[in-house]
Amino acid sequence: MFSKHHESFIDLSLDLHEPQDWKPGVLRTLEYASKVTALAYEPIAGLLAVGTPGSIELLGKPGVACKITLPDLHEVKILHISSSTFKLLCLDEHNKLHIWDLSTYGQPKLLTTVRFDQSNSVTISPSHSHAFIAQQTGEIKTYDLECLRKSSYNIPNMWTLYEEKMAASGMPEIATPTSGIAIDTVIHPRDLNLLFVVYGGGVVLSDLSERKTLRTYELVYPPGAPGGTGYRSSDILTHRRPEATCMAVHPAGHFFAVGYADGSIAFWAIEDEDQPLLVRTLDDLDVSNIDADQLEAHLAPKGETAAASEKEPIFKLSWCSFPNSSDPRGGETALVILGGLNSEDSSGITVQWLPAFNPTDPLATQSVAPSLHPHIRSSMRSSVEPLDSYFYQVNGIVHDYVLIPREEPHLSGSFDVISILVVRESIAGMRVVEAYEFPPPAVVQHAYDDPHLDTEVEEGTDTLDDLASTLQDLQSNVEPRRVELPGYLSNGTSGLLGGVIRTMTKDAYSSLVQTDALRYSLCLKAGFAWLDPIDHISKYQPPRIAITWHADFSVQVWDVSAQLLHKFKPDPIESDFPNPLPNLTLDTNIILTAASVAPKLSSRDLSIKFVKIAPESLECAVVFSSGLIIVYRFVSPPDSVTPFEELVDPELLSLTHLPPSLNSRFSPYFAFLPNRGQVSACALADVGFFAVTYTDGTLFVVDMRGPAIILRHGIKTKNRHSIGVHMDPDTDPITCLEWTISPIDKDERLALRLVVGHDSGTFQVFTFGRSMNSSWAPVKEVAKFDGPDHPIDMFVINSKNGSRCLANRSRLAAALNDSETTRGTVPVLFVTAGLKGARCNMNISGDRIGKVEWSHKMGKVLSVQIVQKLSSYALVAFTENHEACAYSLPTLEFLHNMALPPVTYLPKTVDETGDFIAWTRNPETGLIRQATYGTLFNFRRVDTPPAVDFLSTKPMVPAQPQPVSVGPPSILGSWFNFGQSMTGAQVDVLLGGPDRPVPIQKSKLQPPDTSAREIAKQATATQSSLYDRLTAAVNERGQMLGDLEDRFNSLESGSRSMVDQAKKLAAEQSAKSWFKF
Repeated sequence: MFSKHHESFIDLSLDLHEPQDWKPGVLRTLEYASKVTALAYEPIAGLLAVGTPGSIELLGKPGVACKITLPDLHEVKILHISSSTFKLLCLDEHNKLHIWDLSTYGQPKLLTTVRFDQSNSVTISPSHSHAFIAQQTGEIKTYDLECLRKSSYNIPNMWTLYEEKMAASGMPEIATPTSGIAIDTVIHPRDLNLLFVVYGGGVVLSDLSERKTLRTYELVYPPGAPGGTGYRSSDILTHRRPEATCMAVHPAGHFFAVGYADGSIAFWAIEDEDQPLLVRTLDDLDVSNIDADQLEAHLAPKGETAAASEKEPIFKLSWCSFPNSSDPRGGETALVILGGLNSEDSSGITVQWLPAFNPTDPLATQSVAPSLHPHIRSSMRSSVEPLDSYFYQVNGIVHDYVLIPREEPHLSGSFDVISILVVRESIAGMRVVEAYEFPPPAVVQHAYDDPHLDTEVEEGTDTLDDLASTLQDLQSNVEPRRVELPGYLSNGTSGLLGGVIRTMTKDAYSSLVQTDALRYSLCLKAGFAWLDPIDHISKYQPPRIAITWHADFSVQVWDVSAQLLHKFKPDPIESDFPNPLPNLTLDTNIILTAASVAPKLSSRDLSIKFVKIAPESLECAVVFSSGLIIVYRFVSPPDSVTPFEELVDPELLSLTHLPPSLNSRFSPYFAFLPNRGQVSACALADVGFFAVTYTDGTLFVVDMRGPAIILRHGIKTKNRHSIGVHMDPDTDPITCLEWTISPIDKDERLALRLVVGHDSGTFQVFTFGRSMNSSWAPVKEVAKFDGPDHPIDMFVINSKNGSRCLANRSRLAAALNDSETTRGTVPVLFVTAGLKGARCNMNISGDRIGKVEWSHKMGKVLSVQIVQKLSSYALVAFTENHEACAYSLPTLEFLHNMALPPVTYLPKTVDETGDFIAWTRNPETGLIRQATYGTLFNFRRVDTPPAVDFLSTKPMVPAQPQPVSVGPPSILGSWFNFGQSMTGAQVDVLLGGPDRPVPIQKSKLQPPDTSAREIAKQATATQSSLYDRLTAAVNERGQMLGDLEDRFNSLESGSRSMVDQAKKLAAEQSAKSWFKF
C-alpha cells in the first residue's frame, strides 16, 4: 500500500515535466573498421587513408578524421595519396578511378571518376603528377592527375612482343596464359625515366623517353634445379619458368628482387638480364642450381613418393633503407617479404637484414666485363645474403602491409621506415589492421655487432662468461613494440564486444588521466579540425569515461568528456573523441596464461562478459563468461617482485605476484573462481567490498582488505523430494546487486548494506558492520520485502536532493560517527525497475511511495537509469522500440515519451546526466561495428562534426634522389648507360603529350566566417597563428608558380622538337622497334 506521508516528499522532477525540458540528440557516430581492403600513407603530411567497402576514412593528427563515401559504394581495391598534387586516388573493384582534392576546406572534393579496363595496379611518384595503370591486357595506361585526363602516352604489351621475337628467332617457348598479364609497375627509385613492368612471365625494363625496352628478366629453371617447389616436383626434369608476382628495387638502384609464384625470390643486376645474382627461398639458397647428389637421392625409387613442398607465392616485396651510412649508396638494408612460407608455417611477415652494398675498387689484374664487372657482381651477391632475419608472427592470414616512413616519400616510400601496418584476417572474413615497430630491434642490434668480436673473446672466456653473454643476448632480443592506432582501427582489431559510459568525480578523473608515460602511437600529423563557435556552450559538463571490453581479452578506457570538444576557432581540436587512455588498458592475457591461473580455467570458449569499476577507489572487476572474475587495483606496481601468496579461501587466488599490463596503472589483485557457472550480477563498493552472485542463486561478499570472503549465501544441497511451483527465496536467482550506506525501514541508522534483488521479485537487505576484532561481517537478520518481478536495476537516492546514496568513504565516515544516533537521518528513496514496471519505496524496505506498470505499447524495457538535469531527477526507461519513457520521482508519474535514433536493438548504456552510447553489432561476427553517442539533453552541446583542413599541412615534396655510382670511376663507364635522368616536370611533359593543357591553379578556400564580430575576434587572436603563416606562404607559392610557369613554357618549346621526332620515328618503325638489342 502507498505511504500516507508520501505527499511530504518533494518533487525531484520539478524541471523535467514539460516536453521542452528534453531534447534527445546524437552527438557523434563512431564507426570501427571491420573489413579493411586497402591502405595508403603520405609521409610528409602524415596522412593515412583506410579503404573499406564503399568508403574511405582519412586519419590525421588527433581530432582530425573524415569519411569519404564512394559514388557507387563499391569495394576499394587500391588507394594512393599523391604528394605532388595532394590528391587522393581510389581504384574500386569495378575498375573506376576516383580522384578527390585534399586541399578543399571542410571535406575533400570529388573531382572526377574515370573508367578503365580491368586493372591490376596503380603506381604514382611524388616527383611528378602521372599515374601508371597496369592493365590485364598487358598494356600500361597513363593518367594525368594534374589535368585530370587520360594521357596519350601508352605502353603496349612488351612481354607479348618479347615472346613473338623469341619465337621468330627459333627459341623454344615456355608461354603460359598468364605470362602477358601486367601485374605491377615500379618506377626506378633514382631515375624517373626508367619503368619496370612486372608481367606473369617476368620483368621488363623500359626507357620512357626512348620508348623502348632495355632489358627483359626471365627466370627459367634448368632441368634438375629444385626451384621453389623442391626436388619432389613432378616436372623437375624439365625447363620451368615460375610466374613473377612482385618486385622491389634496391635503394641504390643497381639491382632488384623479384618474387615468384613458387615461393622463390630472384635477385637481378639491372645490367645483367641473362643470369640472376641469386635465386633463393626463405629456407634455401641457390635453388636455381642443380645439386646432383640431392637430385639423384630424390629420383631413386623409394616405393611411396612424398608430395612436393607447398609454398605460398611471394605476394609483396619492399626494400628498405635507413640513414645509417654516409656512403651515397646507403648502408645496411631490410627486405620485407610477404609470402613464401610453407603451408604448415604460422602466418606473418619476414624481414631479412642485408649487408650494405659498398663495393671497393676491383683488383688491377681483373678485366672489365662488357656489361657487369665480376667484382661488382660478387659485391651485389654478398649484399643480398642476410645478416639476420626476423618474423612478425601474426594471428590470421596476412593480406597486405604498408610501411610508414618517418617523412621521406621517395625510394618507393621505403626510406627510414619507423613502423609497419599489417592487414590481417580476423573472424568471419574480417580484415583488421595491426601496427608494429620497424625495423625489429633484434635484427638491428645483431646487424651492428662486430663479426670479429666473438672469435677474439672465445679464446679467453670461461663457462660463466659464456652464460652471462648468452643471458645478455636473450635480454637484448626484444620484440617489436605494438604501435597505438586510432580508435577507428584499434577497436576493429581488438574486437569490441561492449562497453559502458560513466560520469566521474573531478578527483577520480584527474587521477585517471594523469600520466607521464610516453605513448608509442602511429605518426599521424596531417591537417587541423575546426569547430564553429557555439553561443553559451554548456561548459559545466562532468568528466566522463567509457570502459570497453574486447575479444582479445583487453579492457580499455576512453576519455569521452565534453571538454575535449570545447575547442573553437581559432583554436583547433587537439584530441581524438573518444580519446584513448592507453596507460589504463588491462591486458588479461597476462593473467589467463599465468601458470597459477591457466590450469583452473574452463576449456570452454572464454570471453569478457562485462566490467565494473568503483567510481572513487577505481578498483575494477573484469567478469568472464565462465564465471571467473579478475579484480584490479588502481595502484602502481611494486618495485620488487612480490612472492606468490596463498589465500585462506579456496575461491580466491592472489595475483599480486603477476606484472601489470605494459605501462598500465592498474595492477592485478586477486581472481575469484568459485566454479558456480556464469555471473548474474556483480557490484563494487568504494569502501573495499565486492559482491557477486551466480545463476545458481549463490551470493558471495568479499572484503577486499584481505582479501577474504565474509559471506557465502545460498550454498545448499538440492532436496530431491521438494515439490512446488514457487521457488525458495534463498535459492531464487539474483539479477541485481546494489551497495549503499543508508537507513532501512526497521533500522534508521546509517550502515553499510547490500540490497539483493531476486528474479521472483523478492528483495533482501544484508547489513555489515565491524566485529570486535575490527573485521567486517554480516550483522543482524536479513530484511526482506517485495518489489517488481525480474528486476533490471535499482537505485538508492536522497529524498531531499535526489543524489545517489552510494557506499563511499564520506558516507562510511558519517556512518561510523553516527552509530548510535537515529534522529535527524534524511530518509532515502529506493527505486527499482523490472521488466513489467517500477516501484519507489521509502528507506528501501519501507512504505511504497510510487508505482508504475509499463504500457504494452512500450515494448520490452532494455535498461533504466535515473538521470539528472540541473537539480532535477527522473527515471528513464529505454525500450526495444527506440524510445525513452521518463517518469517523475518519487511518485513515478509518466512525464514524457521520446523517440531515439533507431540504430540498435542492444541495451543502451546511460550515465547519470542522460548521455548514452548505443552499440550496433555486426550480425556476422557478433562484434560492435558502430557506436552512437547521444544525449537526452542536447542543449548547447557540440553535435556537428568538425570541418577538416588538410591544406594547412600540404606536403612540400623534397628533391628527387639522383643516381649514385655503383663503384669507382674506373668501371662507371660500363654502368648506367640508359641516358640522363629526367626531372618530374620533364616526365609530365613527356607523358602528357603535346596537347597537354596548362594546369589551372585553383585558389584556396578559406573557412567561412559567420559574423563581423567573429571576424574581428579571429583577426585579433590569430595574428601569429597558423593561418597568418599560411597567407605568407600563399604569396611565396604564387611567385614560385609564376617562375614554374615560365619554366614550363621553356620546356614546352624545347620538347616539341622531341615529340615531333618521336612521331616521325613511330611512323617509320613497327611495334617491334621496342626491342633494340
